[in-house]
Amino acid sequence: MKYIEKDFPIDRLNVIAQKEANSKKPIYQIHKWWARRLGSIFRMIILATFLDYDESKSLEENEEELWEKFYTKTDLGDKIILDPFMGGGTTVVEGIRLGCKVIGVDIHPLAWFITKKEVEPVDLSRLKNTFKEIERKVANKIKSYYKTTCPKCGREADVMYVFWVKKVKCGGCGKEVKLFNNFTIARKSKKNNKKERVYYVFCPNCGEIFESSSVNVKCPYCDEEFDASKGYTENGKYTCPYCGHKEEILRAVRREGKIPEAEMFAIEYYCENKSCGRGYKKVDEEDIKLFEEAKKEFEKRKQESLGKLIPDQEIPKGEKTREPLNYNYKYFYEMFNERQLLCLSMLLEEILKIEDENIREFMLLSFSNILDTNNMFCNYHPTYFKLENMFAQHAYWPRNVPLENNVWGTKIGRGTFIKFFNKMIKA
Repeated sequence: MKYIEKDFPIDRLNVIAQKEANSKKPIYQIHKWWARRLGSIFRMIILATFLDYDESKSLEENEEELWEKFYTKTDLGDKIILDPFMGGGTTVVEGIRLGCKVIGVDIHPLAWFITKKEVEPVDLSRLKNTFKEIERKVANKIKSYYKTTCPKCGREADVMYVFWVKKVKCGGCGKEVKLFNNFTIARKSKKNNKKERVYYVFCPNCGEIFESSSVNVKCPYCDEEFDASKGYTENGKYTCPYCGHKEEILRAVRREGKIPEAEMFAIEYYCENKSCGRGYKKVDEEDIKLFEEAKKEFEKRKQESLGKLIPDQEIPKGEKTREPLNYNYKYFYEMFNERQLLCLSMLLEEILKIEDENIREFMLLSFSNILDTNNMFCNYHPTYFKLENMFAQHAYWPRNVPLENNVWGTKIGRGTFIKFFNKMIKA
């Protein structure tokens, strides 16, 4: 009799699984997968399935022997496992760790690719050297499109995130309405008093950004008084600040028949000057000019890149694609702005030049990861001061206030090529 036919140590395993859920094994963070299962649970299932239950011993004695196998290096020999729906590869990885022969199958090409790279060996020194080579060739060019002037010291600083806001034409007066949900960028509790908060507020009149201890504010730059917790949109509708007209946002979008235009309004920067660090600033003329330069460069490369470095397929109709189609998105590449497409295509171009297939595929894994965090369906988490990736909600959800990330990355920040490469090395 196999152990699993007699018993399964659910209570004790739950404690371990809960800890793993809060800090997943690095190998299972090598790439995003939508239904990640915990390695500890699969390891125990495999052990309990193949190990015998000794009826001459007590249940407690059998369980202790099972846990001893769980915690030590165990080789199950020639046992064979077939997982016909392997997904992110948990069965495959845990089976191999236990010395099994494993066959994994999945209809999804991404599942196949992720699992393939989870179990394939790689020379880490060669992988790191290849990263340095790519960095030498393309990093500075990409980073040059994410620079700004530090408002504190006047020196050049790195752009961490760019805040954008979409606009629609009012159905009443015809003026542009910026789809702000509210006028706060971020908020945090004070160190000496957790009940008191500091709000990072931007003025809807002059666009300046300042700190406030309340959401009821008076702009120190233009004296505009407003409630920063309220914007022009609520529950899928906008209220025109000029004429008071109310309308569903989707109706306005459909009336115009195109993807809503967006404009930059704020930047979170990182300045290496120790007295500056990270902070927020109003978008200035140089920031706009830099984006326009990237846009022009992309337009030069667009026709050559479409279908090669940039996917050109149409978004299919389906349950998960209804929202972007309703907002007039037709192609997947329209989910990115021109600067993102330029920088991503430059990076991919260099990765595809790597001759070693195994190394190239590992680099493509990191590249695939950054697509989730470098598109115009991302948003900003106001209390954690970081980007929220597109698939955080497992949906293509058009944002009224999308967030643009720094593709290559700075010393701090989330979802950049640097961060995903380092995560892959750890995995």
